[in-house]
Amino acid sequence: MRIPMALRAVALGFVVTEGLLPRASKGAEFRAPGVVNVVSHRCVIPGYDEPNTPPNVPISDALRAALTDPAAIRDDRVNLNQTIYVRFFDGDRARPPQAIVILMPGPTSGANALRFLATEIVRRSGGAVEVWALDRRANLLEDLFPLWRAERAGTTEAALEALSHITEHPDGRGGYIANHYEEVSRFMSEWGLDVHVRDVKAVVEKAREVAGARIFLGGHSLGAILAQAFAAYDFEGIPGYSLIHGLILLDGTGIPGMSPLITDEQYLAGLNSLRAPTRPEDAPFVLRPFGPYHFQLLEIAALLALVDPDGPSPLDRYAPELIAVPMTNAAALGVILDDEFQSQPLARFSIGFLRIPPNHPLASIATRSRDPFSANPNGLYVPKDLGETRQHWAAVPNLHALSSTFVHGPEPSDFSRVARLLLTGSGRGFSDDALARELFPDAPEANFLEWYFPQRLLLDLLRFSDLDATRLAPSIVAALTARGGRVPALTENRRVNLPVLAIQARQGLFPPLAGSLPFTRYKNSTRTPQFSYSLLPNSAHGDLLTGTDQDAQERTVADLIVSFAIGNRR
Repeated sequence: MRIPMALRAVALGFVVTEGLLPRASKGAEFRAPGVVNVVSHRCVIPGYDEPNTPPNVPISDALRAALTDPAAIRDDRVNLNQTIYVRFFDGDRARPPQAIVILMPGPTSGANALRFLATEIVRRSGGAVEVWALDRRANLLEDLFPLWRAERAGTTEAALEALSHITEHPDGRGGYIANHYEEVSRFMSEWGLDVHVRDVKAVVEKAREVAGARIFLGGHSLGAILAQAFAAYDFEGIPGYSLIHGLILLDGTGIPGMSPLITDEQYLAGLNSLRAPTRPEDAPFVLRPFGPYHFQLLEIAALLALVDPDGPSPLDRYAPELIAVPMTNAAALGVILDDEFQSQPLARFSIGFLRIPPNHPLASIATRSRDPFSANPNGLYVPKDLGETRQHWAAVPNLHALSSTFVHGPEPSDFSRVARLLLTGSGRGFSDDALARELFPDAPEANFLEWYFPQRLLLDLLRFSDLDATRLAPSIVAALTARGGRVPALTENRRVNLPVLAIQARQGLFPPLAGSLPFTRYKNSTRTPQFSYSLLPNSAHGDLLTGTDQDAQERTVADLIVSFAIGNRR
Protein backbone atom coordinates (compact mmCIF):
# COMPACT_ATOMS: atom_id res chain seq x y z
CA MET A 1 0.00 0.00 0.00
CA ARG A 2 1.76 3.15 -1.19
CA ILE A 3 0.23 6.34 0.17
CA PRO A 4 1.26 9.45 -1.80
CA MET A 5 3.51 11.80 0.16
CA ALA A 6 1.26 14.71 -0.75
CA LEU A 7 -1.65 13.00 1.00
CA ARG A 8 0.52 12.28 4.01
CA ALA A 9 1.42 15.95 4.29
CA VAL A 10 -2.18 17.11 3.90
CA ALA A 11 -3.33 14.62 6.51
CA LEU A 12 -1.06 16.31 9.02
CA GLY A 13 -1.98 19.85 7.95
CA PHE A 14 -2.39 22.54 10.56
CA VAL A 15 -5.45 24.78 10.86
CA VAL A 16 -5.47 27.51 13.50
CA THR A 17 -7.49 30.36 14.84
CA GLU A 18 -6.84 33.18 17.24
CA GLY A 19 -7.30 33.86 20.93
CA LEU A 20 -5.58 35.14 24.04
CA LEU A 21 -4.09 32.93 26.71
CA PRO A 22 -5.11 33.33 30.34
CA ARG A 23 -2.28 34.06 32.72
CA ALA A 24 -2.40 32.18 35.99
CA SER A 25 -0.14 32.22 39.02
CA LYS A 26 1.06 29.01 40.60
CA GLY A 27 -0.29 28.00 43.95
CA ALA A 28 1.94 28.66 46.94
CA GLU A 29 2.01 24.96 47.77
CA PHE A 30 4.10 24.22 44.65
CA ARG A 31 7.80 24.87 44.15
CA ALA A 32 9.76 27.55 42.36
CA PRO A 33 10.84 26.30 38.92
CA GLY A 34 14.53 26.17 39.79
CA VAL A 35 14.11 23.64 42.60
CA VAL A 36 11.71 21.14 41.04
CA ASN A 37 13.04 17.56 41.07
CA VAL A 38 11.64 16.32 37.77
CA VAL A 39 11.65 12.53 37.56
CA SER A 40 10.14 10.10 35.06
CA HIS A 41 8.71 6.61 35.19
CA ARG A 42 7.48 4.36 32.40
CA CYS A 43 4.09 2.77 32.94
CA VAL A 44 2.56 -0.04 30.86
CA ILE A 45 -1.15 -0.70 31.38
CA PRO A 46 -3.84 -2.78 29.63
CA GLY A 47 -4.97 -1.17 26.38
CA TYR A 48 -7.78 -2.04 24.03
CA ASP A 49 -8.30 -5.82 23.73
CA GLU A 50 -7.95 -6.16 19.94
CA PRO A 51 -9.03 -9.74 19.05
CA ASN A 52 -6.32 -10.44 16.43
CA THR A 53 -3.42 -9.34 18.62
CA PRO A 54 -1.33 -11.48 21.01
CA PRO A 55 -2.22 -12.84 23.54
CA ASN A 56 -5.47 -13.53 21.65
CA VAL A 57 -3.61 -15.29 18.82
CA PRO A 58 -0.49 -17.50 18.83
CA ILE A 59 2.84 -16.30 17.45
CA SER A 60 5.97 -18.08 16.25
CA ASP A 61 8.93 -18.79 18.49
CA ALA A 62 11.04 -16.54 16.25
CA LEU A 63 8.75 -13.56 16.77
CA ARG A 64 8.62 -14.13 20.50
CA ALA A 65 12.43 -14.23 20.63
CA ALA A 66 12.55 -10.91 18.75
CA LEU A 67 10.39 -9.18 21.38
CA THR A 68 12.92 -8.09 24.02
CA ASP A 69 10.85 -5.47 25.87
CA PRO A 70 10.08 -7.12 29.25
CA ALA A 71 6.77 -5.26 29.36
CA ALA A 72 5.59 -7.17 26.28
CA ILE A 73 5.38 -10.34 28.40
CA ARG A 74 2.49 -10.70 30.87
CA ASP A 75 1.76 -13.93 32.72
CA ASP A 76 4.45 -15.64 30.62
CA ARG A 77 2.61 -14.74 27.38
CA VAL A 78 3.29 -12.10 24.76
CA ASN A 79 0.73 -9.34 25.25
CA LEU A 80 0.71 -6.47 22.76
CA ASN A 81 -2.74 -5.23 23.79
CA GLN A 82 -1.09 -2.72 26.10
CA THR A 83 -0.49 0.99 26.06
CA ILE A 84 2.51 2.88 27.40
CA TYR A 85 3.12 6.28 28.91
CA VAL A 86 6.02 7.96 30.68
CA ARG A 87 5.09 10.08 33.71
CA PHE A 88 7.04 13.29 34.33
CA PHE A 89 6.46 14.80 37.78
CA ASP A 90 8.05 16.51 40.77
CA GLY A 91 9.59 13.67 42.75
CA ASP A 92 9.63 15.76 45.94
CA ARG A 93 6.11 17.17 45.80
CA ALA A 94 3.83 16.95 48.82
CA ARG A 95 0.50 17.26 46.96
CA PRO A 96 -1.14 15.71 43.90
CA PRO A 97 -0.89 17.76 40.69
CA GLN A 98 -3.45 20.38 39.81
CA ALA A 99 -3.44 19.21 36.18
CA ILE A 100 -2.24 16.26 34.12
CA VAL A 101 -1.26 16.99 30.52
CA ILE A 102 -1.34 13.86 28.34
CA LEU A 103 0.71 14.36 25.18
CA MET A 104 0.95 12.14 22.09
CA PRO A 105 3.90 12.18 19.68
CA GLY A 106 3.82 12.59 15.91
CA PRO A 107 4.28 9.91 13.26
CA THR A 108 7.28 7.59 13.73
CA SER A 109 7.91 9.30 17.09
CA GLY A 110 7.84 7.97 20.64
CA ALA A 111 7.52 9.29 24.16
CA ASN A 112 11.14 10.41 24.42
CA ALA A 113 10.47 13.01 21.72
CA LEU A 114 8.39 14.76 24.39
CA ARG A 115 10.94 14.47 27.22
CA PHE A 116 12.40 17.98 27.05
CA LEU A 117 9.01 19.68 26.71
CA ALA A 118 7.48 17.52 29.45
CA THR A 119 10.34 18.29 31.83
CA GLU A 120 10.02 22.02 31.12
CA ILE A 121 6.25 21.94 31.76
CA VAL A 122 6.71 20.25 35.15
CA ARG A 123 9.58 22.55 36.08
CA ARG A 124 7.96 25.80 34.97
CA SER A 125 4.71 24.91 36.74
CA GLY A 126 6.59 24.34 39.99
CA GLY A 127 5.31 20.76 39.97
CA ALA A 128 1.66 21.79 39.71
CA VAL A 129 1.38 20.14 36.29
CA GLU A 130 2.29 16.53 35.61
CA VAL A 131 2.90 15.31 32.05
CA TRP A 132 2.18 11.85 30.69
CA ALA A 133 3.95 11.24 27.36
CA LEU A 134 2.43 8.41 25.36
CA ASP A 135 4.05 5.63 23.38
CA ARG A 136 1.91 3.77 20.87
CA ARG A 137 1.62 -0.01 21.29
CA ALA A 138 3.97 -0.57 18.34
CA ASN A 139 6.87 0.59 20.54
CA LEU A 140 6.61 -2.76 22.36
CA LEU A 141 8.06 -4.39 19.21
CA GLU A 142 11.40 -2.57 19.41
CA ASP A 143 14.64 -4.32 20.39
CA LEU A 144 16.24 -1.40 22.23
CA PHE A 145 18.76 -3.33 24.30
CA PRO A 146 21.72 -3.32 21.84
CA LEU A 147 21.38 0.45 21.44
CA TRP A 148 20.83 0.99 25.15
CA ARG A 149 23.95 -0.98 26.05
CA ALA A 150 25.98 1.12 23.65
CA GLU A 151 24.56 4.30 25.15
CA ARG A 152 25.39 3.13 28.66
CA ALA A 153 28.98 2.41 27.61
CA GLY A 154 29.19 5.79 25.86
CA THR A 155 32.14 4.96 23.64
CA THR A 156 32.77 4.97 19.91
CA GLU A 157 33.63 1.27 20.06
CA ALA A 158 30.30 0.42 21.70
CA ALA A 159 28.41 2.49 19.15
CA LEU A 160 30.14 0.71 16.26
CA GLU A 161 29.39 -2.66 17.87
CA ALA A 162 25.69 -1.73 17.97
CA LEU A 163 25.97 -0.60 14.36
CA SER A 164 27.28 -4.04 13.41
CA HIS A 165 24.34 -5.64 15.23
CA ILE A 166 21.92 -3.58 13.11
CA THR A 167 23.65 -3.91 9.75
CA GLU A 168 24.79 -7.54 10.06
CA HIS A 169 21.76 -9.02 11.82
CA PRO A 170 21.30 -12.70 10.87
CA ASP A 171 17.66 -11.99 9.92
CA GLY A 172 18.63 -9.06 7.69
CA ARG A 173 19.33 -5.35 8.14
CA GLY A 174 17.28 -3.97 11.02
CA GLY A 175 16.36 -7.29 12.65
CA TYR A 176 13.71 -9.99 12.50
CA ILE A 177 10.49 -7.93 12.44
CA ALA A 178 11.81 -5.50 9.82
CA ASN A 179 12.39 -8.46 7.50
CA HIS A 180 9.34 -10.59 8.40
CA TYR A 181 6.58 -8.03 8.15
CA GLU A 182 4.10 -10.60 6.86
CA GLU A 183 4.00 -12.24 10.32
CA VAL A 184 3.11 -9.10 12.25
CA SER A 185 0.66 -8.00 9.53
CA ARG A 186 -1.88 -10.43 10.99
CA PHE A 187 -2.41 -8.09 13.90
CA MET A 188 -0.78 -4.77 12.98
CA SER A 189 -3.17 -4.48 10.04
CA GLU A 190 -5.93 -4.00 12.64
CA TRP A 191 -4.11 -1.31 14.65
CA GLY A 192 -6.14 1.54 13.23
CA LEU A 193 -7.84 4.63 14.56
CA ASP A 194 -10.34 2.83 16.79
CA VAL A 195 -7.63 0.76 18.50
CA HIS A 196 -5.40 3.77 19.10
CA VAL A 197 -8.15 6.03 20.41
CA ARG A 198 -9.23 3.31 22.82
CA ASP A 199 -5.63 2.91 23.98
CA VAL A 200 -5.63 6.64 24.70
CA LYS A 201 -8.88 6.26 26.64
CA ALA A 202 -7.19 3.72 28.92
CA VAL A 203 -4.55 6.34 29.81
CA VAL A 204 -7.15 9.10 30.24
CA GLU A 205 -9.13 6.88 32.61
CA LYS A 206 -5.95 6.21 34.59
CA ALA A 207 -5.31 9.95 34.88
CA ARG A 208 -8.90 10.54 36.03
CA GLU A 209 -8.12 8.40 39.09
CA VAL A 210 -5.85 11.20 40.38
CA ALA A 211 -8.08 13.14 42.74
CA GLY A 212 -8.56 16.82 41.92
CA ALA A 213 -6.45 16.84 38.75
CA ARG A 214 -7.86 18.35 35.57
CA ILE A 215 -7.00 16.36 32.45
CA PHE A 216 -5.74 17.99 29.23
CA LEU A 217 -5.12 15.93 26.12
CA GLY A 218 -2.85 17.04 23.34
CA GLY A 219 -0.24 16.09 20.86
CA HIS A 220 2.33 17.13 18.33
CA SER A 221 1.66 16.71 14.61
CA LEU A 222 -0.23 13.44 14.19
CA GLY A 223 -0.68 13.40 17.97
CA ALA A 224 -2.82 16.53 17.68
CA ILE A 225 -5.07 14.76 15.16
CA LEU A 226 -5.48 11.83 17.56
CA ALA A 227 -6.37 14.25 20.37
CA GLN A 228 -9.11 15.76 18.20
CA ALA A 229 -10.32 12.31 17.21
CA PHE A 230 -10.52 11.32 20.88
CA ALA A 231 -12.61 14.38 21.69
CA ALA A 232 -14.93 13.60 18.77
CA TYR A 233 -15.34 9.92 19.68
CA ASP A 234 -18.44 8.20 21.05
CA PHE A 235 -17.31 5.57 23.55
CA GLU A 236 -20.55 3.63 23.84
CA GLY A 237 -22.58 6.67 24.81
CA ILE A 238 -19.76 8.58 26.52
CA PRO A 239 -18.29 11.33 24.31
CA GLY A 240 -14.53 11.63 24.51
CA TYR A 241 -14.64 15.36 25.17
CA SER A 242 -16.56 14.72 28.41
CA LEU A 243 -13.55 12.86 29.86
CA ILE A 244 -11.06 15.74 29.56
CA HIS A 245 -10.87 19.48 30.29
CA GLY A 246 -9.12 20.83 27.20
CA LEU A 247 -7.16 20.13 24.02
CA ILE A 248 -3.58 21.10 23.13
CA LEU A 249 -2.63 21.07 19.43
CA LEU A 250 1.07 21.47 18.55
CA ASP A 251 1.66 22.15 14.84
CA GLY A 252 -0.89 19.64 13.65
CA THR A 253 -4.64 19.17 13.42
CA GLY A 254 -7.37 17.37 11.56
CA ILE A 255 -9.19 18.97 8.69
CA PRO A 256 -12.87 18.92 9.69
CA GLY A 257 -15.23 20.22 7.04
CA MET A 258 -13.17 18.75 4.18
CA SER A 259 -13.99 15.56 2.34
CA PRO A 260 -11.97 12.43 3.16
CA LEU A 261 -8.53 12.54 1.59
CA ILE A 262 -8.90 9.17 -0.13
CA THR A 263 -11.85 7.47 -1.78
CA ASP A 264 -13.66 4.43 -0.39
CA GLU A 265 -12.11 2.35 -3.17
CA GLN A 266 -8.60 3.49 -2.20
CA TYR A 267 -9.32 2.79 1.45
CA LEU A 268 -10.58 -0.75 0.78
CA ALA A 269 -7.63 -1.52 -1.49
CA GLY A 270 -5.22 -0.26 1.15
CA LEU A 271 -6.89 -2.26 3.94
CA ASN A 272 -6.88 -5.47 1.91
CA SER A 273 -3.21 -5.09 1.02
CA LEU A 274 -2.27 -4.54 4.68
CA ARG A 275 -4.12 -7.70 5.69
CA ALA A 276 -2.42 -9.78 2.98
CA PRO A 277 0.86 -8.06 2.02
CA THR A 278 2.67 -9.31 -1.06
CA ARG A 279 5.26 -6.49 -1.48
CA PRO A 280 7.27 -4.30 0.87
CA GLU A 281 5.05 -1.26 0.28
CA ASP A 282 2.15 -3.30 1.71
CA ALA A 283 3.97 -3.91 5.00
CA PRO A 284 1.89 -3.05 8.09
CA PHE A 285 4.53 -0.54 9.19
CA VAL A 286 6.35 2.12 7.21
CA LEU A 287 9.32 0.70 5.29
CA ARG A 288 9.85 3.15 2.43
CA PRO A 289 11.52 5.46 1.84
CA PHE A 290 12.74 4.95 5.42
CA GLY A 291 11.88 2.28 7.94
CA PRO A 292 13.11 0.41 11.05
CA TYR A 293 16.64 -0.04 9.73
CA HIS A 294 17.05 3.70 9.10
CA PHE A 295 15.51 4.63 12.46
CA GLN A 296 17.99 2.38 14.24
CA LEU A 297 20.84 3.91 12.25
CA LEU A 298 19.65 7.38 13.26
CA GLU A 299 19.94 6.47 16.95
CA ILE A 300 23.48 5.19 16.37
CA ALA A 301 24.23 8.41 14.47
CA ALA A 302 23.05 10.42 17.49
CA LEU A 303 25.28 8.45 19.85
CA LEU A 304 28.29 8.85 17.58
CA ALA A 305 27.59 12.58 17.25
CA LEU A 306 27.80 12.86 21.03
CA VAL A 307 30.78 10.62 21.78
CA ASP A 308 32.87 11.28 18.65
CA PRO A 309 31.48 14.39 16.92
CA ASP A 310 34.50 14.98 14.66
CA GLY A 311 35.07 11.33 13.79
CA PRO A 312 34.18 9.98 10.32
CA SER A 313 30.53 8.99 9.98
CA PRO A 314 29.92 5.45 8.70
CA LEU A 315 26.53 6.41 7.25
CA ASP A 316 27.77 7.19 3.76
CA ARG A 317 28.74 3.52 3.62
CA TYR A 318 25.73 1.95 5.37
CA ALA A 319 22.99 4.35 4.26
CA PRO A 320 24.02 6.52 1.30
CA GLU A 321 20.33 7.37 0.89
CA LEU A 322 20.70 9.34 4.15
CA ILE A 323 24.25 10.65 3.76
CA ALA A 324 25.77 10.71 0.28
CA VAL A 325 29.14 12.43 0.89
CA PRO A 326 31.89 12.04 3.52
CA MET A 327 31.04 13.80 6.79
CA THR A 328 31.84 13.81 10.46
CA ASN A 329 29.41 12.15 12.87
CA ALA A 330 28.02 15.51 13.99
CA ALA A 331 27.56 16.68 10.41
CA ALA A 332 25.77 13.46 9.45
CA LEU A 333 23.20 13.87 12.24
CA GLY A 334 22.82 17.56 11.49
CA VAL A 335 22.18 17.05 7.78
CA ILE A 336 19.58 14.35 8.50
CA LEU A 337 17.60 16.53 10.92
CA ASP A 338 18.28 20.20 10.29
CA ASP A 339 15.64 22.31 8.55
CA GLU A 340 18.12 23.64 5.97
CA PHE A 341 18.85 20.07 4.76
CA GLN A 342 15.94 17.76 5.63
CA SER A 343 13.40 17.77 2.79
CA GLN A 344 10.42 16.62 4.86
CA PRO A 345 8.93 19.27 7.21
CA LEU A 346 7.82 16.52 9.61
CA ALA A 347 11.46 15.70 10.45
CA ARG A 348 12.93 19.21 10.72
CA PHE A 349 14.74 20.79 13.67
CA SER A 350 16.77 24.01 13.78
CA ILE A 351 20.16 22.93 15.13
CA GLY A 352 22.89 24.73 13.14
CA PHE A 353 24.55 24.34 9.75
CA LEU A 354 27.56 22.81 8.07
CA ARG A 355 30.78 24.55 9.04
CA ILE A 356 31.78 27.18 6.50
CA PRO A 357 35.60 27.46 6.33
CA PRO A 358 37.06 30.94 6.91
CA ASN A 359 37.21 33.11 3.81
CA HIS A 360 35.01 30.67 1.87
CA PRO A 361 31.50 31.39 0.60
CA LEU A 362 28.59 29.21 1.67
CA ALA A 363 28.27 28.00 -1.92
CA SER A 364 31.67 26.29 -1.61
CA ILE A 365 30.25 23.62 0.72
CA ALA A 366 26.58 23.28 -0.31
CA THR A 367 24.17 23.92 -3.16
CA ARG A 368 20.99 25.85 -2.43
CA SER A 369 17.51 25.25 -3.83
CA ARG A 370 14.03 26.51 -2.99
CA ASP A 371 12.14 24.72 -0.21
CA PRO A 372 9.31 22.94 -2.08
CA PHE A 373 7.10 23.28 1.00
CA SER A 374 7.80 27.05 1.23
CA ALA A 375 8.38 26.65 4.95
CA ASN A 376 12.05 27.65 5.29
CA PRO A 377 12.89 31.06 3.78
CA ASN A 378 16.56 30.05 3.68
CA GLY A 379 15.74 27.26 1.25
CA LEU A 380 17.22 23.75 1.28
CA TYR A 381 20.88 22.81 0.82
CA VAL A 382 22.65 19.76 -0.58
CA PRO A 383 26.18 19.18 0.82
CA LYS A 384 29.07 19.00 -1.63
CA ASP A 385 31.68 16.26 -1.59
CA LEU A 386 34.79 17.74 0.03
CA GLY A 387 36.75 14.51 -0.21
CA GLU A 388 39.14 13.62 2.59
CA THR A 389 38.50 16.85 4.53
CA ARG A 390 34.88 15.77 5.18
CA GLN A 391 32.02 18.07 6.03
CA HIS A 392 31.89 19.34 9.65
CA TRP A 393 29.00 20.74 11.71
CA ALA A 394 28.63 24.13 13.39
CA ALA A 395 26.06 24.00 16.22
CA VAL A 396 25.46 27.75 16.18
CA PRO A 397 22.41 29.40 17.79
CA ASN A 398 22.10 31.93 14.95
CA LEU A 399 22.93 31.29 11.30
CA HIS A 400 23.75 34.96 10.72
CA ALA A 401 27.00 34.26 12.59
CA LEU A 402 28.01 31.99 9.69
CA SER A 403 26.85 33.98 6.69
CA SER A 404 24.86 37.09 5.89
CA THR A 405 23.23 35.20 3.02
CA PHE A 406 20.76 33.54 5.38
CA VAL A 407 17.33 35.20 5.35
CA HIS A 408 16.41 33.63 8.70
CA GLY A 409 18.94 33.20 11.49
CA PRO A 410 17.75 32.00 14.95
CA GLU A 411 18.07 28.26 15.68
CA PRO A 412 15.77 27.47 18.67
CA SER A 413 17.00 23.92 19.38
CA ASP A 414 20.32 22.87 20.85
CA PHE A 415 22.21 20.29 18.78
CA SER A 416 23.34 18.20 21.78
CA ARG A 417 19.87 18.29 23.35
CA VAL A 418 18.26 16.87 20.22
CA ALA A 419 20.99 14.23 19.90
CA ARG A 420 20.49 13.11 23.51
CA LEU A 421 16.73 12.90 23.10
CA LEU A 422 17.30 10.45 20.23
CA LEU A 423 18.74 7.99 22.75
CA THR A 424 16.57 5.67 24.84
CA GLY A 425 15.59 7.77 27.84
CA SER A 426 16.95 7.73 31.36
CA GLY A 427 16.54 4.05 32.18
CA ARG A 428 14.68 3.18 35.39
CA GLY A 429 11.67 1.93 33.46
CA PHE A 430 8.69 -0.32 34.23
CA SER A 431 7.55 1.59 37.31
CA ASP A 432 4.26 -0.34 37.39
CA ASP A 433 5.81 -3.81 37.26
CA ALA A 434 7.77 -5.04 40.28
CA LEU A 435 9.11 -8.17 38.55
CA ALA A 436 10.39 -6.24 35.53
CA ARG A 437 12.04 -3.72 37.86
CA GLU A 438 13.80 -6.54 39.66
CA LEU A 439 14.98 -8.29 36.48
CA PHE A 440 15.83 -5.16 34.49
CA PRO A 441 16.46 -2.36 37.01
CA ASP A 442 18.08 -0.07 34.44
CA ALA A 443 16.17 -1.04 31.31
CA PRO A 444 15.60 1.52 28.54
CA GLU A 445 12.63 3.68 29.38
CA ALA A 446 11.40 5.23 26.14
CA ASN A 447 12.46 5.93 22.59
CA PHE A 448 12.43 9.10 20.49
CA LEU A 449 11.47 7.10 17.41
CA GLU A 450 8.74 4.61 16.56
CA TRP A 451 10.41 1.99 14.42
CA TYR A 452 7.14 0.29 13.42
CA PHE A 453 4.66 3.07 12.74
CA PRO A 454 1.32 1.39 11.80
CA GLN A 455 0.27 2.09 8.22
CA ARG A 456 -3.32 1.22 9.19
CA LEU A 457 -3.49 4.24 11.48
CA LEU A 458 -2.43 6.55 8.65
CA LEU A 459 -4.88 4.89 6.27
CA ASP A 460 -7.76 5.45 8.70
CA LEU A 461 -6.80 9.08 9.25
CA LEU A 462 -6.80 9.71 5.51
CA ARG A 463 -10.31 8.26 5.23
CA PHE A 464 -11.71 9.86 8.40
CA SER A 465 -9.86 13.18 8.14
CA ASP A 466 -13.13 15.11 8.44
CA LEU A 467 -13.63 13.68 11.97
CA ASP A 468 -17.03 12.37 10.89
CA ALA A 469 -18.00 8.72 10.49
CA THR A 470 -21.77 9.16 10.39
CA ARG A 471 -22.20 8.19 6.74
CA LEU A 472 -20.27 5.10 5.69
CA ALA A 473 -20.83 2.83 2.70
CA PRO A 474 -21.88 -0.76 3.57
CA SER A 475 -18.66 -2.02 1.97
CA ILE A 476 -16.57 0.07 4.40
CA VAL A 477 -18.57 -1.14 7.41
CA ALA A 478 -18.21 -4.75 6.28
CA ALA A 479 -14.44 -4.39 5.84
CA LEU A 480 -13.98 -2.72 9.21
CA THR A 481 -15.91 -5.42 11.09
CA ALA A 482 -14.73 -8.44 9.08
CA ARG A 483 -12.07 -9.40 11.62
CA GLY A 484 -13.92 -8.38 14.76
CA GLY A 485 -13.07 -4.69 14.53
CA ARG A 486 -15.24 -1.66 15.22
CA VAL A 487 -16.47 1.16 13.06
CA PRO A 488 -14.77 4.42 14.18
CA ALA A 489 -17.37 6.27 16.24
CA LEU A 490 -16.43 9.79 15.13
CA THR A 491 -19.83 11.33 15.74
CA GLU A 492 -19.27 13.97 18.44
CA ASN A 493 -17.07 16.62 16.82
CA ARG A 494 -19.88 19.17 16.50
CA ARG A 495 -20.56 18.86 20.24
CA VAL A 496 -16.98 19.33 21.45
CA ASN A 497 -17.18 22.18 23.97
CA LEU A 498 -13.62 22.30 25.28
CA PRO A 499 -11.09 25.13 25.44
CA VAL A 500 -8.38 24.60 22.83
CA LEU A 501 -4.76 25.74 22.75
CA ALA A 502 -3.15 25.74 19.30
CA ILE A 503 0.56 26.46 18.81
CA GLN A 504 2.07 26.76 15.35
CA ALA A 505 5.68 26.75 14.16
CA ARG A 506 6.21 29.44 11.52
CA GLN A 507 8.62 27.14 9.65
CA GLY A 508 6.50 24.09 10.47
CA LEU A 509 4.36 21.81 8.34
CA PHE A 510 2.97 24.72 6.37
CA PRO A 511 3.65 28.46 6.33
CA PRO A 512 1.13 30.63 8.21
CA LEU A 513 -2.19 30.79 6.38
CA ALA A 514 -3.55 34.16 5.27
CA GLY A 515 -7.04 35.62 5.39
CA SER A 516 -10.01 34.07 7.17
CA LEU A 517 -9.20 30.41 6.43
CA PRO A 518 -7.31 29.80 9.71
CA PHE A 519 -10.41 30.85 11.67
CA THR A 520 -12.99 28.68 9.99
CA ARG A 521 -12.17 24.99 10.16
CA TYR A 522 -11.59 23.33 13.49
CA LYS A 523 -12.93 26.20 15.59
CA ASN A 524 -16.17 26.41 13.61
CA SER A 525 -16.59 22.65 13.51
CA THR A 526 -16.92 22.53 17.32
CA ARG A 527 -18.55 24.46 20.16
CA THR A 528 -15.25 25.43 21.75
CA PRO A 529 -15.71 28.36 24.17
CA GLN A 530 -12.05 29.40 23.84
CA PHE A 531 -9.61 28.86 20.98
CA SER A 532 -6.21 30.23 21.96
CA TYR A 533 -3.51 30.53 19.34
CA SER A 534 0.20 31.36 19.42
CA LEU A 535 2.83 31.45 16.70
CA LEU A 536 6.44 30.52 17.43
CA PRO A 537 8.34 32.73 14.95
CA ASN A 538 11.67 30.90 14.69
CA SER A 539 10.60 27.27 14.99
CA ALA A 540 10.54 24.39 12.55
CA HIS A 541 8.15 21.51 13.20
CA GLY A 542 10.36 19.60 15.65
CA ASP A 543 11.47 22.73 17.53
CA LEU A 544 8.12 22.90 19.32
CA LEU A 545 9.32 19.86 21.29
CA THR A 546 13.01 20.64 21.67
CA GLY A 547 13.43 24.41 21.36
CA THR A 548 13.25 27.52 23.50
CA ASP A 549 11.57 29.79 20.94
CA GLN A 550 9.15 32.42 22.31
CA ASP A 551 5.99 33.99 20.96
CA ALA A 552 5.33 37.74 20.76
CA GLN A 553 4.66 37.84 24.51
CA GLU A 554 7.95 36.05 25.31
CA ARG A 555 6.38 32.71 26.21
CA THR A 556 7.83 29.33 25.30
CA VAL A 557 5.71 26.31 24.38
CA ALA A 558 6.04 25.08 27.98
CA ASP A 559 4.91 28.48 29.34
CA LEU A 560 1.88 28.47 27.05
CA ILE A 561 0.85 24.97 28.11
CA VAL A 562 1.32 25.70 31.82
CA SER A 563 -0.82 28.86 31.60
CA PHE A 564 -3.50 26.99 29.66
CA ALA A 565 -3.60 24.00 32.04
CA ILE A 566 -3.55 26.04 35.27
CA GLY A 567 -5.80 28.82 33.97
CA ASN A 568 -8.69 26.62 32.80
CA ARG A 569 -10.52 25.58 35.94
CA ARG A 570 -13.99 24.86 34.62
